[in-house]
Amino acid sequence: MPGSNETTPSTEGMVDYDANSLAQKEHALANSAVIAELARRVAELAFDLNFTDYGCGPGQSAIETVRPALEVWGSQAPQRPVSICHADQHGNDWNTLMNLVAGTRGYLHRPNPPLVSAAVGSFYERMVRDRSVALGTCFFASHWLRATVQLSASDTLWFADLSGAARQVMRRKAKDDWTRFLRLRAQELQPGGFLFVSTIGAVPESGEINGTAASGRGIYRAMQAVTASMTDDGLLSRSAAENFVFGLWFLTASEAREPFEDGAGLADLYDIDTIDVVDVEGGGDVFSSSLENPSEYARKYAGYTKAFAASSLRTGLFEPTLGEGRDTPRLEAEFFRRLEQLYREKTTAYALEQWHLKVILRRKDT
Repeated sequence: MPGSNETTPSTEGMVDYDANSLAQKEHALANSAVIAELARRVAELAFDLNFTDYGCGPGQSAIETVRPALEVWGSQAPQRPVSICHADQHGNDWNTLMNLVAGTRGYLHRPNPPLVSAAVGSFYERMVRDRSVALGTCFFASHWLRATVQLSASDTLWFADLSGAARQVMRRKAKDDWTRFLRLRAQELQPGGFLFVSTIGAVPESGEINGTAASGRGIYRAMQAVTASMTDDGLLSRSAAENFVFGLWFLTASEAREPFEDGAGLADLYDIDTIDVVDVEGGGDVFSSSLENPSEYARKYAGYTKAFAASSLRTGLFEPTLGEGRDTPRLEAEFFRRLEQLYREKTTAYALEQWHLKVILRRKDT
């Protein structure tokens, strides 16, 4: 059975996020009506109105996530104390985020602006005070596991194509992390408050490996192709390539429900409003408008992938090849050069497909 080694947080040091986070911004905008409705529901209760966005990131998507609630509370409860808490890891680009919050596209120029704070840490630990959150969101973040994991997986670098004991290790860790995340949020939510998680999901598909089609399978298989080519060319350590797996898991709806059904105690903490995986309109290829220009299409995919994947590749693949502190930028540049070339040649063969897991939970009054 393969061993595992927990190291640094999986998302540490993401790069160029705001410039390459179109999918995240569109996702926030697409959920604005749901956020507004949840804001209306909590405004009917007696507590202070705090909105905490877990795993907020540094981009404009963080602004668009909280804006609908502020608009509802500004009209429905104009005299109530309102606060916004952006919660993420210490490596988040906090300067960029706060400049956006205070800038012309931010939300501080409205009448009676909210109190703004930051919670710095991992959402796999406590982040805010007990019973302080009226409405919590977590978008495109909870699929990252608590820490990176090293597994013996010679033919893939992501969870959905794992098999045997390696898949069992990742599956167990994903379930444990999901359960831990929900338990912690239950402590922080006010009675009657809502948690809205919307992240990358997976759906059953009989023809796929393990019978599951996971979002982004084209992107991860493209990265696997680049990893294999660089390993064959002697640029990457074969042992590093065979032991590197991205520290993430995209839950199916049934997997997301498991902690509520297996005696883990979450059914005593939450009322379930929604747990479902939904198709993304148009299939999810956010760069399809650039298809007539393959070079532009390829540049956008390379930039998008680099924004979320570079840090994991650096710590799990490039540094083990050269040694920590060595000239990893050279390997990183070559990796994404090859990835861009692959998209330029193959275009939609590795296009982004998206299914989104949607979870809305109400904290029970007890």
